Amino acid sequence: MDIEVRGIAKAYAGKTVLDAVSFYAKAGDIVSLVGPSGVGKTTLLRILAGLEPPDSGDILFGGKPAASCSLLCGALSGLSLRKDTPESSSHPAIMVFQDYLLFPNLTVHENVAFGLKARRMPRTDRDRRVTDMLAFFHLQDLAQRYPVQLSAGQKQRVAIARAMVVNPAVLLLDEPFANLDRNLKLETADFIRNTQKAFGITTISVTHDLEEAFAMSDRIGVMLGGRLEQYDTPAELYSAPATTQVAEFLGPVNFLPPAVCDRLALAHGGNGLRIRPEALTLTSHPQGKGIVTAISYGGHYIRYKVQVGDARLIAYALHDGLKEGDSVQIGVVRSLNLTDS
Repeated sequence: MDIEVRGIAKAYAGKTVLDAVSFYAKAGDIVSLVGPSGVGKTTLLRILAGLEPPDSGDILFGGKPAASCSLLCGALSGLSLRKDTPESSSHPAIMVFQDYLLFPNLTVHENVAFGLKARRMPRTDRDRRVTDMLAFFHLQDLAQRYPVQLSAGQKQRVAIARAMVVNPAVLLLDEPFANLDRNLKLETADFIRNTQKAFGITTISVTHDLEEAFAMSDRIGVMLGGRLEQYDTPAELYSAPATTQVAEFLGPVNFLPPAVCDRLALAHGGNGLRIRPEALTLTSHPQGKGIVTAISYGGHYIRYKVQVGDARLIAYALHDGLKEGDSVQIGVVRSLNLTDS
C-alpha cells in the first residue's frame, strides 16, 4: 500500500514539533526517517499509526484518507483496534514500539497470536498461522518461553512477528535498533529488509542509527527542526545532500576554502569545496602541501588529521604507512555539490 503524507503539522503548547511534513512512500518500500532527538520523528510515526491526530495536513493510505482510530489496546500491543469494530481495524498501519511491549504473562506463541485472537479467528486457523510465522522468524523453539526469558533481539523478532501475523498493509517501526548491541544492529537491518521484502509490506521506520538506515532503506528522510529537509534514495542522500546541514548530520564534512583549493590545485568555482573524509586521498610526497598531524584507528579505517595552511582536514583511509609529520599530496575523489554553499 502506498502512503502519501501531505503537509502534516503538529505543535505542543505553542511549540512547533512538525512543520508541513510531506512525502510519498511507494507500496512495498521501506522508508527510514532519521534525525537527532526532538525533531518530531516519533510524533510523526504516532500520527501515521493513528495514535494522535495532526493539527493540520492529511495522510492517504492507498489513495484514501486515514481513518481516525480510537485505540482499544494499541498502546499495549502495537495492534490498532477500533472500539466500534471488534474484529479488525480499518486503519491499515500497525506500530512496533521501541520497547516491544510484549505481554509478560503470555508465551511467545500467545503474544504472536494475540492480534488474531482479538480478531476472533478460529483457534485451529490461528494456531496454524502463528506456527508458520514463528517458523519464518526462527522462533519455533522459543514458542513456550516468556518475554523475560528472551534476549533483546529475540523480543524484537517476537514483536515484529506479532505485527506481521495480522497481515497489515503498513508496518511502523519505532527505533528498531535502540535496544540492540552493536554487533546485532547491521544483522537486524538485513533481517528487517529481507522480512519486509518477503512480505511486501510498506514499512516506515524512525531511527537514530544512520548506518543501519542506509543498509535497509529504499528511501530516507532527514528531519531537522521539525521539517523534512531531504527525502531521497540512500545513495543520492549521501552523495548529493541538499544542504550543508543535511550533509553534516549524515557525517563529517571537510570545508576547503578557496585559498586552500588553489594551493592544492583543485577547481572550486570560487566557493571552496566540501568533501567527505573518505573522498580525500593522501599520498606521501616530500613536496606535498599537507602535513599529517595526528593518526587514530577507527577499526575498519584509519583517521588522519592533516594541516594545509590554516585548514585542518580529516581523511579516512586504509593503512598506507603514513606517519605523523609526513608531507602528503591531497587528492579529491568526489566533492559535495551543496545548494547553500
